[in-house]
Amino acid sequence: MIQNTKLTDSQYRKLSKIVYDTSGVVLNEKKYRLLVARLSKRMRITRITDASHYIDLLGRDEVEFSEFIDATTTNHTFFFRENRHCEYLLKALDSSVPVKIWSAASSSGEEAYSIAIQLIENNFYFTIDASDISDSMLDQGRAAVYHKNKVKNVPKFMLHAYFQKGKKDWVDHVRVKPEVRQLVSFQKFNLLSDTPSDIYDVIFCRNVMIYFDKRTRQKVVDSLCRALKPGGLFFVGMAEGLHGLDHDLVSVLPSGYRKKTGLL
Repeated sequence: MIQNTKLTDSQYRKLSKIVYDTSGVVLNEKKYRLLVARLSKRMRITRITDASHYIDLLGRDEVEFSEFIDATTTNHTFFFRENRHCEYLLKALDSSVPVKIWSAASSSGEEAYSIAIQLIENNFYFTIDASDISDSMLDQGRAAVYHKNKVKNVPKFMLHAYFQKGKKDWVDHVRVKPEVRQLVSFQKFNLLSDTPSDIYDVIFCRNVMIYFDKRTRQKVVDSLCRALKPGGLFFVGMAEGLHGLDHDLVSVLPSGYRKKTGLL
């Protein structure tokens, strides 16, 4: 049965290397069950019963390769997660000055929309670029439809103001309103291999670097810092931090940093 997929050490190393080389995500031995679960699902969908045959497929089918990377790098998120960073943002920025923000590991869009809603509520002028390696997560972000469990932390007045309630088959879902969606653009971006094409006032890259090894974290931080304006703000996940890495940032709150201006 495919549900009982087992991998040899060689197959596990090969699949882990594919994920690491493509996304930077480290799948060590503790993540064996996770990898097998995600792999088994893809094998069921492609009707392949042998792991070695599936690995062969990855080498010749770009679409399935993308689906496999999607399956192994998708992370759980929700609205207003670790909102202390956004609360700091509202105090640190000048609402009369337009601000350009990058949600650099946006998953299915909850982070980007959470930021947008609070900036709108406080009369900021802004645009947000949201990026992710996963095509399926980007599609979800563009659709902006979420189960009600994802918006538990959203204050009720904001829920009424910025979300539409689903009806009939979508009764347990909400959709972000158009006036919010139009301020967030989604695009595919690989933190490991792609080069940022813009410069930002604020960059969020949260709850993804925890899956990277130190070498990859350093590479990603170097790339993101080059895309951050002097004096710009940079946020990572509350469980992450930048300890042990070389960077041009100073701490302003837990997991929150400001890029040096050259005057410090």
